Amino acid sequence: MIKVVLHHTCKSSYNLYKALRGVAGVEFEMAEAPYFHYLANYVLSVPAVFLDGRLVLLDPVEPEDVLALRDGKTEKELAVDEAVENFVNGVMASQAILSAVVLHKSLKPILLPELVAVLSRARYHGQEHKTPQIMEALRERERGILEEHWERLIKLLTFGMVREMFWLGIDVDKVEKSHVKMWLLAKATVGRLGLPYPRPDVPSDVADAVYNVLRESGKRYMEKAAEEQGQILNDAEFLSLYRKK
Repeated sequence: MIKVVLHHTCKSSYNLYKALRGVAGVEFEMAEAPYFHYLANYVLSVPAVFLDGRLVLLDPVEPEDVLALRDGKTEKELAVDEAVENFVNGVMASQAILSAVVLHKSLKPILLPELVAVLSRARYHGQEHKTPQIMEALRERERGILEEHWERLIKLLTFGMVREMFWLGIDVDKVEKSHVKMWLLAKATVGRLGLPYPRPDVPSDVADAVYNVLRESGKRYMEKAAEEQGQILNDAEFLSLYRKK
């Protein structure tokens, strides 16, 4: 059985549910409180796809990915270059993972075998034995990956911040650089875990980059967030998956 974990604010979750609802062999679960067991199972982005209780995919996930998994048609030879590309796409799709990478300016905080196997799609394609090789490639290419994708990472992170500002009703024009720093430090860590060594701080150039994108594109991002959330919040069928306890 395939189980897909969703979140009620996630447009990717919403789109996947609308495409696959009612499909045989696929069940959906809306993430609810208590939620720490999801973190314990590396659900660091949604949709998260489990096969027989084992995490196989994290966002980005397309309907055909799930159908191929259900039908046992996912095994293939996975080149390291493709695996690295999959991993980077997975980082970009997860605000939790992305924020840690940006805060530390490094892939090191997320180079865990379980996470690499899933984000690279090595597990999905039956190539989990290549995980150590993929991890080594990520370590070797870390600097190039960050340099190539840095601007995109910052924009995605900023959009995530604006989405949360939308939920809280915070005006883009009222956000200062100090707020960006506080948000990123909180976003990238759980309690004290993950705080930079030796002194918890946010690199000034990172805060500057996020703040500059916020000033330039914040209102446009806010309009986009309002549009996507409005679509989700008006879909009673989708929201009914959440069971209040």
